[in-house]
Amino acid sequence: PTDGTAFVLTFDPALSDGTYGLRWQVRAGDAHPIDGSFSFTVVGAAPTTTAPTVTAPPSTSAPSAVETTVPAIVAPVTTVPPTDLDTFLAAGGGATDDAAWVGRVGRTFTFLGLIFGLGTVAALVWVIRGRRDEITAELNWIRLAGLAIALGGFIEWAGLHMTHDAVATELLQTKAGVAVALKIVGGLAVVAGFHAGAGAIDVPGRSLSAATLSEPVTRPGSTPSDARWRPTSSALIGLVGLALVVASFWFDGHTVSRGWWPLHAAVDLVHVVAAAVWAGGVFAMTTVVWMRRRNGLPTETAQMIVRFSSVAAISLAALTVAGAIMTFTIVESFDDVVSTQWGRVLIAKLFAVAVAAGIGAFNHFRLRPALEQRPDDPALAVELRRTLTIESTVFVVIVVLTSWLVAAAI
Repeated sequence: PTDGTAFVLTFDPALSDGTYGLRWQVRAGDAHPIDGSFSFTVVGAAPTTTAPTVTAPPSTSAPSAVETTVPAIVAPVTTVPPTDLDTFLAAGGGATDDAAWVGRVGRTFTFLGLIFGLGTVAALVWVIRGRRDEITAELNWIRLAGLAIALGGFIEWAGLHMTHDAVATELLQTKAGVAVALKIVGGLAVVAGFHAGAGAIDVPGRSLSAATLSEPVTRPGSTPSDARWRPTSSALIGLVGLALVVASFWFDGHTVSRGWWPLHAAVDLVHVVAAAVWAGGVFAMTTVVWMRRRNGLPTETAQMIVRFSSVAAISLAALTVAGAIMTFTIVESFDDVVSTQWGRVLIAKLFAVAVAAGIGAFNHFRLRPALEQRPDDPALAVELRRTLTIESTVFVVIVVLTSWLVAAAI
């Protein structure tokens, strides 16, 4: 083949009869390292200096498996006893495995920050109606999410340096380097942009300026319980930061290495935003109901759940369609789903999504009507807090699985 997936190895002197082990490493189109190992046997070797062409099988320890873009780095081929050969092949990962783990940790922080940060912003605009102290608390959660994004970006940057002998300026010329830089800059912008005075609070009959957000809260409920937050120019830096983080996923993982990039990037945008609106909305409602319990205030969540149900339904539909398109773009056969690391993680993620959707359906069809009829029922308030907390926890699991899925081997 001439597509860069086959390598011809020559040996001087020629290989004699025996069993050999080979370890290899390449860098994928998204700049993530791929490595693997295998053994082969030479029988009846002819007196020649050229070994047969060997096409390396897919790696079992690679963070992603895509067409290679640079020459492979191959470990010395050595004749060793069978027991030592197994040890040699199993030890193929080394620094690449360590870098993959560092990258997964970094992506986990980044994904958690983006999903819950962006989702909380959407919930403040479309779902949450509350008091000034509750809105301020949600803005603080968004800033914490920005900190998680930036931290994850720095961790990913460290992982890239573990497998790239390049200075920062050279690393920024790779797509992976651009992705990480966007996460760091975007996360810091979120921290700076969603300060206490960002945006404005609208209440029935009047609008509170952004400065009102920073006024001291004298008592819970000092602002009417149906106040809502809306973005203004004072929140522009934070909003741009979130946009940069979303854009970073256009330069990372299978978006770069599989399928037609413009289509995959557009679908990835829909997938990420839809997931954030759904998961972040659940998280925002969870923090609000627990805050009201701590302050001894009525739950008053029936209408909030009604508003969120419409938003969640649209998000789930968009998430399903985008996820299906991305899956068919990435996989080449059904066997990729059932026999690869990527496929196994995908199945686990789909199961967790089904659990979250089931809890959401229970809240919509069971709790919402009951809360509308008995809004002051303490038992219903307890049940709502419990189901929202469980659903938020499930979303954390989904985000962690997604951070692994982005660069899993296929």
